[in-house]
Amino acid sequence: MHQTVGNILRTLLHGDPPKNVSQANDMVDEALSIAQHAMRTGVHTTLGSSPGALVFSRDMFLNIPLASDWHAITQKREHLVNYRLMRQNAQRRTYDYAPNQMVLKKVHDPTKLGIRTDGPFKVKKVHVNGTLTMQLRAGVTERINIRRVIPYRENES
Repeated sequence: MHQTVGNILRTLLHGDPPKNVSQANDMVDEALSIAQHAMRTGVHTTLGSSPGALVFSRDMFLNIPLASDWHAITQKREHLVNYRLMRQNAQRRTYDYAPNQMVLKKVHDPTKLGIRTDGPFKVKKVHVNGTLTMQLRAGVTERINIRRVIPYRENES
């Protein structure tokens, strides 16, 4: 919705820029009414219809009634959510960490050409809640989520 309002405002501003505050207020009102119409008439991919047509039980452009099967719409949305969840879960890699194993710690928000990982560090303990304790240096440990580490594999040359 914000992108739609931004596109409409940009179009209106570049077409005929306002000369005073009154014209600016009128332009914002016009932009919001255009955006509201765009939101109500845009066909939603999951619903298969526009929100306005579903709410008002009428087509938004033609003056004809529209019958909606809310049960079928709900089932379709639920099916899409489950399908996307299964597809995403299929991409996950399962890995069980073990004590004395070496891991690399992912760098948070790396730069384009910067390093992506620190380490390797030795795993001291694996916890049942999805975290592990690793030894950063002698006497210093860190407990970290397993999503923030990757297994360390030495290069075989």
